[in-house]
Amino acid sequence: MARSPDDLPATGTPGSTGEKRDANGNVIQRRFYGLDGRAVKNIDYGHDHIGAGDPHAHDWDWSKKPARRPARALRPGE
Repeated sequence: MARSPDDLPATGTPGSTGEKRDANGNVIQRRFYGLDGRAVKNIDYGHDHIGAGDPHAHDWDWSKKPARRPARALRPGE
């Protein structure tokens, strides 16, 4: 998948959360970074993705290609 210049980076400040917003200031994605600074989870807002719902999550597994895994429904408390 080609990256857009406004995509959140795959690595960030360890233990932090990044936010991507639309032109109206609405959060459309949150990315959570692990203690090593690599993405561990995205939560996407504003669209359904392959029946996973809105919002939905993408986990990251750095041992796989691509590391960003398919969409899944949110779990209680997410």
